[in-house]
Amino acid sequence: MLYIKVPASTSNLGPGFDSLGMAVNLYLELEVSENNIWDIQHYGETLASLENNENHYIRKYCNYFINKFQLPSKCFSVVMHSDIPLARGLGSSGSALIASLEIINHFYNLKLTKQEKVNLLSEVEGHPDNVAPSVLGGVIVGFYNQEENTTTTLQVPVIEWPIMVVIPNYELKTSEARDALPGDIPFSEAVQAGAIGNVLIGALYSKDYAIAGEMMQNDKLHEPYRKHLVPHYEMVRKVISGKCFAFLSGAGPSIFVVCHPDHFNENFQQLNNLQNCEIKHIQVDVNGVIAYEK
Repeated sequence: MLYIKVPASTSNLGPGFDSLGMAVNLYLELEVSENNIWDIQHYGETLASLENNENHYIRKYCNYFINKFQLPSKCFSVVMHSDIPLARGLGSSGSALIASLEIINHFYNLKLTKQEKVNLLSEVEGHPDNVAPSVLGGVIVGFYNQEENTTTTLQVPVIEWPIMVVIPNYELKTSEARDALPGDIPFSEAVQAGAIGNVLIGALYSKDYAIAGEMMQNDKLHEPYRKHLVPHYEMVRKVISGKCFAFLSGAGPSIFVVCHPDHFNENFQQLNNLQNCEIKHIQVDVNGVIAYEK
């Protein structure tokens, strides 16, 4: 039996649109074995709405990779548990995609390297910012070159200030969040956006989290166009105080908050007063996906 554990991810970190992401300690866990038919069982409230049919994400992408590698067809028995909320900007679909590749890699003995996995996953997603951190662990900056079908990634120093995530009790489909983005932006605005992203990376390497937080809160590429889809966005910004910085997790609606240690307790309490959401104090996952035979 194959055991798989995939961490959740938050992508963009504000201005790092489609290029910067971080793995966090919420997990999708699976136990998988070969079977004569497909059978997927779900445990836990998070996955209760999913159905065991041909449209299931795990089954769909296992078959995708089987076809891509031109492999003989196989079926699997899968038992799943997850504490990654669905459609909340925490990489639930990316974690399922990664798990599907791990299943095919193991049961067909493909012996894929981590780099090969990141390339394949980025090809499916069109960008590496959610899948690369969940495969490699930590904070990852990456670029997927569509013309050459290659992915370049670099490990960025892990954020050492406490991190919270505000998880609203409503979903936001990635397709809806993508539709909110403009087709283009003025050149001067693009230059400013690039500069903000560059300063963010420099601040993370310098461990200057106050500057990093300011950059995270000043994205020009997606948050201005998506924040109206997330009522909690302005609520969180108004509630936090001191050296405490908030940004959308991926496309939203979850919101990450990076906070100076001296201001953590007061901000955690203030955020817990918000209605219709859950506040979690989380850690960066530095290991990435784990898969082994039990």
